[in-house]
Amino acid sequence: MGHADVPTIRSFIIAGGDDQAPGTAIPVTEAGLAATLHFADAESGTIAAAAGTAHRFAWPLLIVAPEGDIAGMAIYFYNYTTWKAAPGVCLEEFYVVPQYRRRGYGKLLIEAMAREAQKAGCVKLEWLCLKDNQRALAFYDKLGATRKDDWVALRVDEAGIARLAAGREEGSVSIQSLG
Repeated sequence: MGHADVPTIRSFIIAGGDDQAPGTAIPVTEAGLAATLHFADAESGTIAAAAGTAHRFAWPLLIVAPEGDIAGMAIYFYNYTTWKAAPGVCLEEFYVVPQYRRRGYGKLLIEAMAREAQKAGCVKLEWLCLKDNQRALAFYDKLGATRKDDWVALRVDEAGIARLAAGREEGSVSIQSLG
């Protein structure tokens, strides 16, 4: 798996977006994916170390059917839990080509992602799912995932980030990044 798979990854993201919100324009580009995804290390076959790849934020996993076709993908990134002072994994994108659904490929992708999380010492694996996607929710229930009904997903878009970043700085207060 590598940069040559970026067009397929992009097509899966667009197809998955169309499944979730038909007619919505998905602005993802191949250049954007190539610049921000980690790809397997050609020598070791393992996920490339994060050192020196500060702008590569997510890891793709592809599943190849016996026929040789790429049948699906998962894209995940690492997050952090302060309560346990440990890393976690968040599934950002999950897609199985319709003709390959109900063959266990989705479960295989989630299990592969769980193995990567376990190798990294992660203590949680989480993701979002549309409330009306009952088929997906039933699948996740079978995996043993628990629903977090007491939490609300919040998001600030690019314009909101710019607005917040342009906020005033308090002269008597200092904010320091320790990273």
